[in-house]
Amino acid sequence: MKNRHIYRFGWIFTVLVFISSATGCGNIPSIPQTGNEPTQTSVASAPPVTEIAEASPTAASVSDPNVLYQDDFTNPGTGWTVDQFDNYFVGYHEPEYYHIEVTSPNYKAPIIVEPQKRSFEDGTIELQVFTNSGKTAPEGDFRYGLVFRRSGDQYYAFTISQRTKKWYFLKSSPTGLEVLKEGTEGSIHDLDVDDLLRVDAQGSNFFFHVNDHLIDEVNDSAYASGEVGFYVESFDSPSTHIHFNKLTIRNYEAPVKGPEVTVLYQDDFTNPATGWTEKTFDNYFIGYHEPEYYHIEITGPNYKTTVFEPEKRSIADATIELQAFTNSGKTAPEGDFRYGLVLRRSGDQYYAFTISQRTKKWYVLKSSPNELVTLLEGTEDSIHDPDVDDLLRVDAQGSNFLFHINDRLVAQITDSDYASGEVGFYVESFDSPNTHIHFDTLTIRDVELTLSCAVSGGTLYVRSGPGKTYSQIAVLSDGDTVKALGISSSQWIKIVMEGSDDQGWVSYDEGFISCTPTVDLFPIVSP
Repeated sequence: MKNRHIYRFGWIFTVLVFISSATGCGNIPSIPQTGNEPTQTSVASAPPVTEIAEASPTAASVSDPNVLYQDDFTNPGTGWTVDQFDNYFVGYHEPEYYHIEVTSPNYKAPIIVEPQKRSFEDGTIELQVFTNSGKTAPEGDFRYGLVFRRSGDQYYAFTISQRTKKWYFLKSSPTGLEVLKEGTEGSIHDLDVDDLLRVDAQGSNFFFHVNDHLIDEVNDSAYASGEVGFYVESFDSPSTHIHFNKLTIRNYEAPVKGPEVTVLYQDDFTNPATGWTEKTFDNYFIGYHEPEYYHIEITGPNYKTTVFEPEKRSIADATIELQAFTNSGKTAPEGDFRYGLVLRRSGDQYYAFTISQRTKKWYVLKSSPNELVTLLEGTEDSIHDPDVDDLLRVDAQGSNFLFHINDRLVAQITDSDYASGEVGFYVESFDSPNTHIHFDTLTIRDVELTLSCAVSGGTLYVRSGPGKTYSQIAVLSDGDTVKALGISSSQWIKIVMEGSDDQGWVSYDEGFISCTPTVDLFPIVSP
């Protein structure tokens, strides 16, 4: 976790919208004033929200008894605020979305639209939300998402930035807005594509998900209950337009956690005392940008360098993840380069997984005392532009390697030459006269494979056990993808049914099903 930040009310523009009453609509309270004035820029007072004339019916009825509230915003009669001010708009894009548009950077004003102030304690909250490209400025940053347990100026918020792929867990109080935790999530989508945000709140424990990835958990006991709503905050974006697609509040559901995984090494480079090399040579620099990043800068073309984990420990099977990006301020605008991870290094022998931010290409390299060869290469459009982290991941198990970029599997290879070795970083300039790379977080943990299978060329019966004598419980169709748990000795794959925790078995046949990674890497499982 990077350093905490405090944002004082009056510096940034935030819009908060909360659930309308299920039974009717009374007077909407006026915008509260924080009483906390900045020292340089004054806060423009927002006018009171006008009363909504029509009655507010309930949101669409829900048959699931666990669902406490749900709205897909196709019916403006459910009573969410519709209003317009000088620097923001809130309302509907019938018949599909609720929206918040902020038309000014660096401004903050809460909007409260919950007449009966419905209070939720423990629960699971899900929001489908995206950035509208047509009305959002191409430059500048912003964040948006969920507010929960809100009472006045006190609330928690779980937000994402589509521009930087960062997420934030915020805590607001009458004296300011604090970042309790933040990180980067490569699965956050680009413009016009829904992201699914989820918060599981139970007592003082909170679990945060983005697109079904459990990304973190936090404990904070300050606010026990309160309202649920939306959050939009502009930083330096002159126009920010967010569409809210669906909001669901359910009884608390415990997050599904994978098996406990041992972290072998982790560094976020906020503490130089962890001992990574700091040196200056004629044509490169390596060291820290306190308090946030480790960096390598090459000041000439056609040069490469590697740096390794300080304790020089030898790692064999492991899952290695690296967050890294190109620093635009110190990288030449012309020329190409590549950078990334080194693994299983001993002297001049190692493997490397690298990307080029300029060309969106990736490379799997193999170094020996005689040469550096490219084992595999390709193109990945999810590689970000400068100043935005990319997440590189290698799963190394024996002679098998899986390579991921921003949570997408891009390659699988087999090579048995190097069985173990050190982990580190790689930067190589081609024709770039200056290349500056920031390394954000490095994590090495026990090998952790994500298994999935896709149906192709027909239909597959799902059975209750690994054999045709077991009862049929479902059918998979061409194009269906399922999570796999392993394979039996008789070549039946154990799967998890989509949309549930129910498990079943399908026969492995190369003509009808393809798996990632290949099934020879699947663990052997029993019924």
